[in-house]
Amino acid sequence: MTAAPAARPKRRRWPLVLVLVVVLLAVLLVVAEFVLRGVVDRIIADQVEQSLPDGTTGEVTAHAEGVVIPQLLAGSLDRVEIRSDRITVDGVPLAADVTAHDVPVDGKGDVHDVDGHVTLAASSVKDLAKYSPLFDRLTLVDDGVELRGTTSVLGYDISYAATGGVVAQDDGRGITITPESVRITNSSLGLKVDSIPGVTGVPVEVCTAQFLPEQLRVRALDISASEASVRVTADRLPLSEEGLQTLGRCS
Repeated sequence: MTAAPAARPKRRRWPLVLVLVVVLLAVLLVVAEFVLRGVVDRIIADQVEQSLPDGTTGEVTAHAEGVVIPQLLAGSLDRVEIRSDRITVDGVPLAADVTAHDVPVDGKGDVHDVDGHVTLAASSVKDLAKYSPLFDRLTLVDDGVELRGTTSVLGYDISYAATGGVVAQDDGRGITITPESVRITNSSLGLKVDSIPGVTGVPVEVCTAQFLPEQLRVRALDISASEASVRVTADRLPLSEEGLQTLGRCS
């Protein structure tokens, strides 16, 4: 009669139990990370939407990079991407993509090293003419813009189109358009000129600070005939409603 095999000592089961516990904890952490990430991203997006300046509307999405659980425990998120495919500022539609660092979890305090791009389609840019009395219409062209307006030359009231380059001002509070080439658009006058006094070579300053939170600055522009991309930065930016709704101004 064959003897029954001896029972394995119970202590040999402990390694298997420990492995199962570790695996279970890992799964729980992955689930917690997945759930918390969605919650954190939505909270940030909601806070930004609620804090948009007056006259600004749109839907915002946010994404906190990296593993969020240790960042939440530390009290701040290392890097957050904030995006809106369509946001309207004073009736002007645009898109925005912004990266911010050191974002407080409790929504209090400042974010740092803000760097983003605001993109305007050519169809939106024409509406910016209303912010300057120096021209009637603004149109994008490759590497610059075309300004249309009216003036008086040699006793003639003429309409003109002037093409020029655009640069960000040193203080980041506005842009400067300098007309370089001009043409007469009311051709019935029969005038042909290479330049128009008071237009050609005369910088036109447009204040952009009035559309942005006070700490943001315009740093560079990339313009084509189809769209304009504007780079904006800030060393720090208050995350509070008051901080985001306080707009800048030009002197």
